[in-house]
Amino acid sequence: MRAARLAFLAAMVITVAYGKASAAEFLTADSKGWHTWQVDEPSAITQMCCFSWKNGSTPRAGCNLDGHNIGFSDSGDCAVKPGTMQVYVYLLDGAPKDIRVLSSNCPVSTQSGLVDHGKMSAGDNLNWFRSVIEDKTLSGDAREEALFGLVQSGSDAAYDYLDKLLSHR
Repeated sequence: MRAARLAFLAAMVITVAYGKASAAEFLTADSKGWHTWQVDEPSAITQMCCFSWKNGSTPRAGCNLDGHNIGFSDSGDCAVKPGTMQVYVYLLDGAPKDIRVLSSNCPVSTQSGLVDHGKMSAGDNLNWFRSVIEDKTLSGDAREEALFGLVQSGSDAAYDYLDKLLSHR
């Protein structure tokens, strides 16, 4: 039991050390605009999509990330096989302002452009979300969106982290 606990603590220290490095890649002071990456996680929620509202209807034209009238749905034609999710983050002066975790099959558009970081490991993704959740200088909205995104990953490591957060309250 003690060896398992020590191994877990060592893994947490390594995760925190490397987590800050991977988060720094995205949270530089001059980062701005929409950034995206794909995460392969067997337990990820992969049905979520958003659609822009127009005159009270929900056209299946996809999600305008820049829009303010966005509806989210986990039913529709955007679902993919479990295991792949797409993360979208709007950064302003290096700080996340909007975070969306969607199906990798959800069509999105943005007028400001999109920087695609390709695939990110589940561990690096977890570390990025942790860095946002734990950064008390960020807005409460961004931290809540990061928490929701972390839940959507569905990973055991994410739930272990959430359990630790709740046990410290």
